[in-house]
Amino acid sequence: MKQFSLKTVLVIFLCGLPFLADAFSFVHTVKFAGLKKTEESAVRTTIETKDGMTYSEERIRRDIEALFKLGLFRQIKVEKTVTGKGIELTYHFEEKETINRIVFKGNKKVKEEKLRGDLQVKPFEILNPAKVTESIQKMLKRYADEGYHLVEITTELKKIEEGGQELIFQIREGDGIRIKRINFIGNKNFRDKELKKVLQSKEKGYFSWLSSSGKYHEEALDHDVGLLAYHYLNNGYLKVKVERPRVYLSKDRRWLFMTFHVTEGEKYKIKSIDMEGDILTTKQELIAKMVTKPGQLYSRKNLEKDMQMFSTLYGDHGYAFANFNPVTIPDDATRTADLIYKIEKGSRIRIERINISGNTITRDKVIRRELKITENSLYSETALKQSRERLEALGYFEEVNFATPRGSADDKIVLNITVKEKPTGTFSIGAGFSSVENFIFNSSITKSNFFGYGISGQFSTELSSLRQLFVLSFEDPYLFDTKWILGLSGFKTVNRYTDFDRSSFGGTFSLGHRVFEHSSLRLMYQLEQIEVNSFSTVVPAIFSKTLDGLTSSLTAIGQRDTRNNRLFPSKGLFDQISSEVAGTGMGGDNDFYRLTLNHRHYQPLFWKTVFKGNLLMGYIRSLNDQPVPLFERYFLGGVNSLRGFFPRSVGPKVQVPLYAQGSDTEFVIGGNKLLQANLEVEAPIYDPAGFKFVTFYDLGNTYSEEQQISLKNLRSDYGFGLRWNSPFGPMRFEWGIPIDQRPGEDDVVFNFTIGSFF
Repeated sequence: MKQFSLKTVLVIFLCGLPFLADAFSFVHTVKFAGLKKTEESAVRTTIETKDGMTYSEERIRRDIEALFKLGLFRQIKVEKTVTGKGIELTYHFEEKETINRIVFKGNKKVKEEKLRGDLQVKPFEILNPAKVTESIQKMLKRYADEGYHLVEITTELKKIEEGGQELIFQIREGDGIRIKRINFIGNKNFRDKELKKVLQSKEKGYFSWLSSSGKYHEEALDHDVGLLAYHYLNNGYLKVKVERPRVYLSKDRRWLFMTFHVTEGEKYKIKSIDMEGDILTTKQELIAKMVTKPGQLYSRKNLEKDMQMFSTLYGDHGYAFANFNPVTIPDDATRTADLIYKIEKGSRIRIERINISGNTITRDKVIRRELKITENSLYSETALKQSRERLEALGYFEEVNFATPRGSADDKIVLNITVKEKPTGTFSIGAGFSSVENFIFNSSITKSNFFGYGISGQFSTELSSLRQLFVLSFEDPYLFDTKWILGLSGFKTVNRYTDFDRSSFGGTFSLGHRVFEHSSLRLMYQLEQIEVNSFSTVVPAIFSKTLDGLTSSLTAIGQRDTRNNRLFPSKGLFDQISSEVAGTGMGGDNDFYRLTLNHRHYQPLFWKTVFKGNLLMGYIRSLNDQPVPLFERYFLGGVNSLRGFFPRSVGPKVQVPLYAQGSDTEFVIGGNKLLQANLEVEAPIYDPAGFKFVTFYDLGNTYSEEQQISLKNLRSDYGFGLRWNSPFGPMRFEWGIPIDQRPGEDDVVFNFTIGSFF
């Protein structure tokens, strides 16, 4: 019995060995310990080992590598326990601390908000050493851009009471390095002073704290070499050589000294000009169009102008990829050079298709109708330039970009037009104060691109102690997708002058047509009911019969507009001439003829500074035996004419009795002839916010029927002001100072208004 039992046990034991072996190689459970901030599900997703898998040392090694790559753990250990059910694996984690705060210490030259913009690490994230290093490099570059090249930045981790860590950037700024002196060696024909003006790098000056003068930028050195060489090449030095400057640091590590080595060579003149290759017309015709001429000093700038001219000329004939290679053959004995242009015109290119993107509101047809080039037409460089200018002039877009990638064949390109739209509808409301009108209230609703069709409309009001204005207007610049222009408007005005009040109610209807590029003709009908009341006894009796009435007039208008932007122009011209006839034959009470000429000029100067000029001339005469109505005569003074004078204060005057018995007083009767000019320079103060400074000079006068226009008795003023393209509309704050001030005129007139000038 005992023998049987022992044998039985032995058999059972031997039969169970395979099951025990399986238990030692089978992962029954995977556990995690030490996870506080990391989700267990994220860890399980990362590792390969799962419950029920065969145990593998290699797989566990891969799991540990993958977990470390998460960047969340400082230490990972795996504990293996064998149980009757199999192997139990426990992953033990030591998590990295979270950065709760980021602190800067020692920064005085650069504001903290700028340094935070360079950070690649963020609060409440696990510390990543690579991102800390990247942050330091970006901050060092920012300091270098500010002229501080000896900055040292170290980091420190400090535990805080509420848990986590505080990352401290300890900054040792030191003194900024400035360029003390720039020297030149080898320059015989240009003084150091002349060459320094050419460079981007500048020496530290007396007013360096106002600008970047004297700051050292490593990347500017190569640019300076190119600028110096370009300066010499533009003055005939065909073989000039400029070495990269040597830079020396002073012993106190505060100053830099730069030395440029120049080998000038000799001046060369152009001996002859020739053409080879694909001549579009004739050599003589192409050479005649060039800026460069035989006998002139060699000039790289002139060569670039000529190549641009060739590019436009060939481009306008469809040769979009023409190549112009100027070869210069110098003759050292005569110090002259032969210039040969080798031209390869390539194939004529056609516009395969035009793609427009970015216009979420503006319809495709509104953009396409402004283009001077169409699909399947020959490439034209001038047409592309004009197309872009026309789109920018609409005022609908912040950006207009053209790209011309290759099409389906070598002789075809695709024109991709990408626009970035800006709001074309505004609601503005504002208030202000003027020494002329006291309290001023203004509001307007404007939309210049209704439903993306390019239709514009406006409703605006202006209220002050002296005037009330209500205007509702509408214009379709492409009526029924044609070149016809439709305009409608309605208005109501009330003006309180010194000696009378004038109110009117009316509207206009106009129909125009584009006749040439940038030009149009328009015919406008206006109906206006005018009432004059509350007039004082000083109003001359001669105007008593023309104080009220209905004006029914027809006006022919010719206009040419080449401005680069209709809302805020900085370049171009605007010219308009109008001829208006009002009479009883059209159902009105007032008979007169008026001729008006207006010229405006916009010219960019420098640093986004713009010169603006406005010239206005007017003539009006009565068509019956009555004088020109008082409310139609010309007066000057005010924010849109002579800004150093009160409204309607400049013009012909007559003496009228102040009382039935007593002294006389002057009454401004206005003129039937007008001459006005305004000159101003507008410069940005802070361009992103739309702040600008303006200085101006105004002159002009009006003349009565008995007077001839004379330049000797023009009134004038000068002044300055601030302009703000605010969310409430363009605001103007201007102070006008009269020249040759007369008795009764103020020393300074303050003008405030909402709206652009001219």
